[in-house]
Amino acid sequence: MTLRRRLLVGVAALAVVLAVAGAAVVVAQRAYLVERLDAQLAALARNPRAILLASARAESGTPAAGLSDVYVGRMGADGRLVTVLAPAGDPALVPSLAAGERVLTPAGRSTLAGESRRVRVVTAELPNGRAQAVLALPTTPVDLATRRLVLTLGLVGFVVAGVLGLLLWWVDRLGLRPVAQMTEAADAIRAGDTTRRVPPGPPGTEVARLAAAFNALVDSSAATNERMRRFVADASHELRTPLTTLQGYVALHTGRTGSGPDDARRPAVDPPHAGPEVADALRRIGAEAARMRRLVDGLLDLARLDEAGAGAGAGVGGAGAGGKGGGLRREPVDLAAVVRDVAADLRVVAPDRAVSVEGEGPLVALVDRDLVTQALVGLTSNAVRHTSPGTPVRLALRHDATHALLEVADDGPGIPPEHLPHVFERFHRVDRGRASSTGGTGLGLALVEAVARAHGGTATVRSEPGRGATFTVLLPLGPH
Repeated sequence: MTLRRRLLVGVAALAVVLAVAGAAVVVAQRAYLVERLDAQLAALARNPRAILLASARAESGTPAAGLSDVYVGRMGADGRLVTVLAPAGDPALVPSLAAGERVLTPAGRSTLAGESRRVRVVTAELPNGRAQAVLALPTTPVDLATRRLVLTLGLVGFVVAGVLGLLLWWVDRLGLRPVAQMTEAADAIRAGDTTRRVPPGPPGTEVARLAAAFNALVDSSAATNERMRRFVADASHELRTPLTTLQGYVALHTGRTGSGPDDARRPAVDPPHAGPEVADALRRIGAEAARMRRLVDGLLDLARLDEAGAGAGAGVGGAGAGGKGGGLRREPVDLAAVVRDVAADLRVVAPDRAVSVEGEGPLVALVDRDLVTQALVGLTSNAVRHTSPGTPVRLALRHDATHALLEVADDGPGIPPEHLPHVFERFHRVDRGRASSTGGTGLGLALVEAVARAHGGTATVRSEPGRGATFTVLLPLGPH
């Protein structure tokens, strides 16, 4: 649960507690006032002489002291209620009682006449035993006091709610909202948008200092990554020349005519005046030089793709890979044709494999054809390298309204779960026991992920041990 939601839940709980407390106060106050009326009635009911005296004075026109708010009536044996004394403020008051009804303890009753709607009533037997006195007090003062209390509590609650609302807005504006913006920026930066920064917070607050520190950290990290990328690119570029020279000398002394990256694997012609040990050493030097050449080329491609991916995240093109300078060479490309070409090449390179293609219909996207081909070739080479001979390989092409989905799947041993989060990391290998002369450089899947990122897409993998692996490249189609 987010901090903002926790704060809202806390304020809502506080509002409920305050509402319940207010209702309890109203109920308790009304009960106290009604209890006072009942105590007054009970005291009168215990003194029949005072009732008779009040009745006699009322009949003679003499005011009854202390009984100006009390209703006094007489109910004869016939059950008829006769008003003896009515409250000064409500002279027409008549409580509602059944004929002959006895109310030994004060209770609430409605009225038959008068302004008051409810009264508290008690009856007391008169000394003659043939009639009973009826005493009643209107609950109008209690009702008015209760309404005033409810109104007062409502106004106080409204003011408190307004203050709490302003406090919540202030806390959200100065604290929670900048933190949420910082979280969104961090997620965007983690997703590849290295140009994203946190808006400056309100001046003089801790959030403003945190935002400035966060932006400085991101700038420093971006500068470090840029320096590292340039170093890798420059070092890879500079290493190409001595490696080419080394491969040339190996080819010269082994009788090979070329110096390409795969020449060291061709059958060697023993150099003149060289024993078998020297020939084997030269062969191994050539193989390692070729492997190092592939590693250098991969690092250079990754450096250029990193630049292209940063440009894609910023909304502009970066540099391509494979020796292409400038931005990505986006052009309308039929991805179905690319998938068919890669599948045809794979059938030639690995004739023992059953290669199938799904979704061969035309699908045009604005992509760099060479980079997409390079990514698919890297995935198919990975499938061939890490599965046993004869294992089928499947290529698939799917799409929706905005994205194309390229899949390469195999039925090999799969990838252990602990390696799945790291398969696209550079130099990560699932099988660390492979010989360095025959294994890959550890950059193939990283290049695939970099190609997808440079186009504004993603690369993912699904795998279960013993059930093969499926690599997916998601690419935006772009405007047609």
